[in-house]
Amino acid sequence: MVDSKAYLAGALGGQAYQTPEWNKEREAAFERASNEAMSHFHRCPRCHKYVCDQDWNEDAGGLCVEDAPKMASEIAAAKAQTTSGQVWTWKDEQSKVAYSGDMSGQQTICPACGKTAGTGKFCNNCGAPLGMKKCPSCGTENNPTVNFCGNCGSKL
Repeated sequence: MVDSKAYLAGALGGQAYQTPEWNKEREAAFERASNEAMSHFHRCPRCHKYVCDQDWNEDAGGLCVEDAPKMASEIAAAKAQTTSGQVWTWKDEQSKVAYSGDMSGQQTICPACGKTAGTGKFCNNCGAPLGMKKCPSCGTENNPTVNFCGNCGSKL
């Protein structure tokens, strides 16, 4: 069985329920909902904006966080911004070390002095050899910073 009121409301675009009694009930329900919602909002006496509980700073004498920021949140934001800035500064410095001057090819970092070594066989700053160490026993090429061969264990 089809509900005749629901059918009429759908067919007439909701006009079947717009009687004076219905309008009074609707207004009362709207008033209750508005009052319930307003309990979660505060009006800032300084800027006159309405803000929710999250943006309200009761500790600052009842002002919005735009007019009186919460100290803990501001400190955390400042720390995060500083850390982010330090990371980007470090990244830029690392890029300058790895790619100083000539950007056509990546330059080597000297294992002895830690500076940009250039593109030759020896470091431009300290003269340390930049090639791989060849093991005198087995001929395996090893990292220049190791003291023993990774293949046979002989002293380099």
